[in-house]
Amino acid sequence: MKALGLLEFREITRGLVASDKMLKSAPVELITATSVCPGKFVILITGEVSAVKNAIQAGKEEFKDGVIDELLISNPHESLLSALSGTTEINLEKQSLGLIETFSVASAIKAADAAAKGGNVVVSEVRLARGMGGKSVVIILGEVSAVKSAVSSGIQAVEEGLLVSHAVISNVTQKLLKSWV
Repeated sequence: MKALGLLEFREITRGLVASDKMLKSAPVELITATSVCPGKFVILITGEVSAVKNAIQAGKEEFKDGVIDELLISNPHESLLSALSGTTEINLEKQSLGLIETFSVASAIKAADAAAKGGNVVVSEVRLARGMGGKSVVIILGEVSAVKSAVSSGIQAVEEGLLVSHAVISNVTQKLLKSWV
């Protein structure tokens, strides 16, 4: 069974050192290891559940006090990886747009997974805390009723206090979609 794992660190240097330990400790695939706003570091990995658990543990060992957040999702929705990398193929014709904005990277990923599982939609992208003051945004496309259902599922997955906002724009303009999605 596949899993998705995340560690978020207070400091970029500690995050890089921990990332190296994670990748050396278990047979996992690196999705991203990057700095995010404001001056934090996130590593996302995928692999078998046990390997991802071991890698997360290895990443936390040396810098326990530097870990801000962690996440393990067993059996993530198949579209989540492409949404995280921004490589989802999308049809921009006659779409409704759903948005979920969160205060944390992990909560956005949880929301995206729940949204993808909760409706017949495309989670086109998960924008992770870059240039947004540490906030993250989940972008969902599809028929308006499906998008509403997916957004509802997504916001239910976000812990109390971490949801900034959410919205559904039915039949969003093509100009906005092309500009922002």
